Amino acid sequence: MIWIRADGGREIGMGHIMRCLSVADALERLGEPSCFLVADNSAVPILESRKQEYRILGSSYLRPEEELDTLIPVLKEENQSVLLVDSYYVTAEYLRRVGEYIPICYMDDTGICGMPADIQINYNIFAEQSLYRRETSFQEREYLLGTEYAPLRREFEQVSYQIRDRAERVLITTGGSDKYDLAGKILEYVLHFPGTEDMEYCVISGAYNRYLTHLRDLEKNNVKVQVYSDVLNMLELMQSCDIAVTAGGTTMYELCAAGVPIVCFSFVDNQQKIVEGFRRHEIVCYGGDYLRQGEKLIKEVADCIVLLRNDAQLRRTYSLRQRSLVDGQGAMRIALRLQALAHSHEWLA
Repeated sequence: MIWIRADGGREIGMGHIMRCLSVADALERLGEPSCFLVADNSAVPILESRKQEYRILGSSYLRPEEELDTLIPVLKEENQSVLLVDSYYVTAEYLRRVGEYIPICYMDDTGICGMPADIQINYNIFAEQSLYRRETSFQEREYLLGTEYAPLRREFEQVSYQIRDRAERVLITTGGSDKYDLAGKILEYVLHFPGTEDMEYCVISGAYNRYLTHLRDLEKNNVKVQVYSDVLNMLELMQSCDIAVTAGGTTMYELCAAGVPIVCFSFVDNQQKIVEGFRRHEIVCYGGDYLRQGEKLIKEVADCIVLLRNDAQLRRTYSLRQRSLVDGQGAMRIALRLQALAHSHEWLA
């Protein structure tokens, strides 16, 4: 059994749940059962829609150590188990205590050190062993680092995509939430900006976007705008677009696997390292950092769209570089390591 400790909700979005569901799907293909352990019922609708087994711990994702007396007996129910932990809020002490009973795999976004785990995953473009070499346990731990471990959904494996000579259609997405209404602000601007005003725009609204009404109003008043929420055919939607405008996050890796040329930006701290990593590799157009630039970012993004629209060869170059970076097999690579770890350990009573 692979236990998966992850949460989702209005405040933290659904990113942790979604990437772990990709791993769970890969585990199912391997014949390995998995079960999500969640603090509350916020993620239950999507887990049930995927027919994914889960248990509610009745705790707070903000204070995970308080759930240990409930969690540990659950983990003891199965022999040959592993716990995959995907949370910004777990502490080293939490992992240490759980690790007394079961092998742990820890999903890390930032390069954090000092987290006791048998395997540490960081699939981001900036993830290198140098991030972790200062750890005293560096030689004893396994690290799964880099974009080959990006846990994408199955549809992003072996994707085909064609760069069209004329770019007409733009995808705009800001992830699960958009507390600054950047999708709406970018859309309003590009609808009146020379060089972008005649393009078509597909806007993806995350499950917890409080500004969906604003986006719907823009859609109602402009035939060139389509707004999508609760998207089930993400890859198909991406493939229908010539350029994608996106905030930093897992969506960037999906777009890489799909081959859609990217204009990227950040609006929270944990996105900036991802966006900067892509910028350094020269495989995207960089729109900027909203926390530092504020509203100036909006024009930068529009300028990037114009640049890509007018240069089909640049779009082809970016598309090839992106697809060479991400092949869509990351979830399966993680699943194989979890399975191997589970079956190489006997239960510690």
